[in-house]
Amino acid sequence: MEPVTQTRKPRLDIRDLVLIALLAAVGGVLSTYIGYLGNLVNRLFGVPFGAGQLIAGLHVLWPLLARLLIGRFGSGTLTGVLKGVVELFSGGTHGVVILVVSLVEGLLIDSGLGISRHRSLALTMLTGAVASASNVFVFQSIYFSGVSVTFILVMAGLSCVSGALLGGYLAWDIEDLLMRSRIIRREQPAARRAPGWHRHAVTLVAVLGLLGGGVAYYIHVFDPFADASSARIEGNVASPYTFRFDAWEGEESVTHTELRGSTTYVPPRDYYGVPLAAILRTAEPAPNATVVRVIASDGYEASFSLDEAWSHGDILLVLEEEGLRLVAAGYDGATWVRRVRRVVVR
Repeated sequence: MEPVTQTRKPRLDIRDLVLIALLAAVGGVLSTYIGYLGNLVNRLFGVPFGAGQLIAGLHVLWPLLARLLIGRFGSGTLTGVLKGVVELFSGGTHGVVILVVSLVEGLLIDSGLGISRHRSLALTMLTGAVASASNVFVFQSIYFSGVSVTFILVMAGLSCVSGALLGGYLAWDIEDLLMRSRIIRREQPAARRAPGWHRHAVTLVAVLGLLGGGVAYYIHVFDPFADASSARIEGNVASPYTFRFDAWEGEESVTHTELRGSTTYVPPRDYYGVPLAAILRTAEPAPNATVVRVIASDGYEASFSLDEAWSHGDILLVLEEEGLRLVAAGYDGATWVRRVRRVVVR
């Protein structure tokens, strides 16, 4: 296809702002689900962190698509920032830091696609790669924990590949499909052939899979409205129950430890909480139980052997501002699950 010159408009109009709001809302809501997919990828590769960058490009898809459709500098940045706001208030686990990440991604997208007024698949994929990789460096600059330069570069490399394919290529193909099918039109549309649906089969399957998976995730996995100070103790136990932190007043223990993770380091300090062993003892695990899974509201989880949970007195459920958190002294920071909702014995 011949390159098409993007139309330069003097300002964003109402239609553009509605499109930005729509893409930011969809992208922001799906971001928590994409993070959940990243956790699944990490478990598939047997690592606590890093492999999830293989799908990081899905985070930059939305501002890339907005920039391609609108063709105006600033549309990518505005979409990115609004997407970050939606993610922040829809249960995202990164807190306000996601606003910085989204701002940087949006600025890089506007700058990259602003290099040329002509549509270019290569430039779009390169821009997606750079914008996607930026999240690695922003997070490391904020949560520096002594991670090796080699590991950071490997994560950035994975994110580049993902940004090029799942961000740049998908955005390019979706934009082409929307224009060819005349679902969205430019003010001065160039001549376009019929959609040729078979050319977009991979993109359609990817988008439908992403949206369908997101719906299933929010119905069956994510639980943003549960009581933040309680968790369900269930599974292969004789007496399943709902743990409520305030009901265990006077039974707390204290541990003095540090959090050392792949992206975060917190110096040693005191943590006050209820020992996991005591919580499990009340539930009465079955004699054949061997594993304890601690699961967060967004589906993230960490597993321990039941013997570890029984014998390690410094594994605590601590109540923090954002809810229950598992503090596991002596374990990698990836096991310190935030927003705990379920403890499942298997």
